[in-house]
Amino acid sequence: MIVLASKSPRRKEILKSLGYEFIICPAKKDEVFDLCLTLDEALEKVALSKGKEVQEQYPDAIILSADTIVCLDHTILGKPKSKDEAFQTLFSLSNRKHQVKTGVCLIYKNQVYSHVETTDVYFRELSEKDIQTYVDSGKCMDKAGSYGIQECDFVDHIEGDYTNVVGLPKHVVESMMKCVAL
Repeated sequence: MIVLASKSPRRKEILKSLGYEFIICPAKKDEVFDLCLTLDEALEKVALSKGKEVQEQYPDAIILSADTIVCLDHTILGKPKSKDEAFQTLFSLSNRKHQVKTGVCLIYKNQVYSHVETTDVYFRELSEKDIQTYVDSGKCMDKAGSYGIQECDFVDHIEGDYTNVVGLPKHVVESMMKCVAL
C-alpha cells in the first residue's frame, strides 16, 4: 500500500498520473524550518518529519511525503496570508528568476529515501492588472510563492522539472519507487 502524506490536489494528480494506487493521509504537524540548516537540508527534514508522522499510522506502507518552497534571493516565499501579501509576492517575482524547491521523502519500513529537486523559474514582466486579476481569482492563496504554474501565464521559461514546480517531481518519485521494487 502507498500512502501520500499530503492534501495537495496537485500532488495527488501527479502521483495518479504515474499509475499508482494510493490513499491520502496528510501529516498534521505544522511545517517548521530549522534555520540552522541549509534550505535543502531544512526542506528534506520537513518532508521526512511529515513522512514519519504518517508512518506511525501505517507502519507497513510505503509513505510518500513532500514539501515545496519558492525562494527569491535566498528568501522563502510561503503561502500568502492575505491577498495584499500575494500581490506583493507576485510583484516581487515580476521579470525575475526564482527557485522552486521540493523535498521528497519515501519511507518504507526502515528504508528512507530523500531528495531535493530545484527548478529555476523565470517570470515575464507582469503588469499590476495581470497580478490583480490573478489575485482576485483567489487561486494564489494556497500556494507557495502565491502562484500555480499550471493555472497562470506568468512564466517566461523554466530550467528544470515542470512537475517539481507543480509540487512533486515525477522522475524523483519513479526513481524512489524503483528502490522499493514498485
